[in-house]
Amino acid sequence: MVVDAIKRPRGLPVDLPAALDASGVIGAWSWSPRSERCILDAGAAEVLAGDPGLAGRPIPLEIARSCIHPEDRPALVRHFQAVCERGGLFVAEYRTLSPSGQVRWILDRGRVPAGASSRRIGHGLIIDVTDDRREDDADAPARVEPLDALSVAIDRALECRDALDGVEDSELQLLVDMLLLRLGQSIAKTPAGNGGRRGH
Repeated sequence: MVVDAIKRPRGLPVDLPAALDASGVIGAWSWSPRSERCILDAGAAEVLAGDPGLAGRPIPLEIARSCIHPEDRPALVRHFQAVCERGGLFVAEYRTLSPSGQVRWILDRGRVPAGASSRRIGHGLIIDVTDDRREDDADAPARVEPLDALSVAIDRALECRDALDGVEDSELQLLVDMLLLRLGQSIAKTPAGNGGRRGH
């Protein structure tokens, strides 16, 4: 796995790293149900595991989620296990607690293959939504439900990204990543993605 979440090919007019940063995307992960190991990029490793030095190394889930807030961890673990059993879209919003005591709200979106699936790897992104939480109700419970039709579109885009694994065409992969970015931005602008968050 490449440690950088997304690399920009030459000649494209889009500054993808700047767009990702402006959208709050802070990291990416991959998950192998067969090996039960997670690989985080540097941003995800810093926020979820508290150690950017773990980037690119297969690590157990216990380490990969060691900075998830203790109050949110049980519901998140149950939700992830349920998604892993059936495979499909994984969506969760939860808090992280850094070793220095900083609390951040994370929107975690990805697609996970079923444990018995021949598809080897699941992928996802984590987005910092702390500012949205400060503007809205910071005490609202963590959310682990999919949203609406945009969630279905993201699910399909992630399937496309999975299908491109092993295809050495960075432009195709970039286009899918840009689609995922735009879908995430659309969700962030909807009432369900901002103030209308639901409990689990």
